[in-house]
Amino acid sequence: MGEIFRKLGLSGWEILFHAVNLIILVVALYFLLYKPIKKIVSNHKKKLDEIYRENNRMREQAEALRCDCDNIKQSALEESAAIGERAAARSREIVEDAQKEASVILENAQKEAIAEKQRVQHELHDSVGHIAVEIAEKILEREVSIEDNKRIIDESLSEWEK
Repeated sequence: MGEIFRKLGLSGWEILFHAVNLIILVVALYFLLYKPIKKIVSNHKKKLDEIYRENNRMREQAEALRCDCDNIKQSALEESAAIGERAAARSREIVEDAQKEASVILENAQKEAIAEKQRVQHELHDSVGHIAVEIAEKILEREVSIEDNKRIIDESLSEWEK
């Protein structure tokens, strides 16, 4: 081996010198480059870990908010359905009340019409009776008693009503 070093032009001291220089270079590079780069990589790893944790936390919050939104949406749908049902029930009540009121109004109107018809018939009965008596008196030129008038009028009206 010594012969190989001599052919290369290296002596034992030179090899030792180069070896010591290599060790000093490695130690200097270790302290000057490896440790700072390792520290930078470690800091970046810590930052990335923090970003991942924050990302997971935000994802969990977003999921919770989405669940809350779904719950709110569901409750809003249920509430709107309940409001719709109450509105439909109330509208049915209003229609029923209006129909009852219309029935009462119609019934009252029919009663009033019947009463008016009877009143008019009585007035007509009395008027016709007086007119008939006056006509009969003029024709007969005599006076007829009230009892005879009523009997004749009732007979005439009963025939007329048929």
